Amino acid sequence: MRSLLMLLSTVSLASLLLAGCTETNPTPPDPVDHDIVTTVTIVLRPTGVLIDSLVAVWEDIDGVGGKNPNRIDTLTLSAGVVYSGTIRIENRSVTPAIDITSEVATQKDNHQFFYEITNSLGTVVVLDKDSRNMPVGLQYSVSATTAATAVFGKFKMFLSHFEKATDKNGTTPSTETDVSIELPIVVN
Repeated sequence: MRSLLMLLSTVSLASLLLAGCTETNPTPPDPVDHDIVTTVTIVLRPTGVLIDSLVAVWEDIDGVGGKNPNRIDTLTLSAGVVYSGTIRIENRSVTPAIDITSEVATQKDNHQFFYEITNSLGTVVVLDKDSRNMPVGLQYSVSATTAATAVFGKFKMFLSHFEKATDKNGTTPSTETDVSIELPIVVN
């Protein structure tokens, strides 16, 4: 009788262990995080003057928390010039690279770029709007101030992600930032 109880206990325990190991989620998780931003490209096209467009790149291929960014370009603006700006954000840590800009454009009600230029070197005005007429920031203008000599500062940008579109008011950032960068800026 004791042998029978031990056998039944062993079979019951084995059944429980096997049941506990059964996979409840047959679909494996997506190994690619589409919210990782490794590369930000700023393009500024001068309006009304014959000077070249500016392209500046900020890149941190290993992502936040790893090594320092591997590329931080300097923006050199001409004093008194107004630039038409665009931004592209990508995840280049995977192959093929993922263009996150299109995802932000599709989900613009839940996103907003915030820009700042330090040392009063210029102003940024966001031009594009979402479905509720709130700013997005994929398109903007930059007005460089007039400087007697070269002046240095920072071009700052961060992308806020709003879980609910109704939380977005156009002026207050969310508590979730998808990417935040600083580029050196010179106005001469």
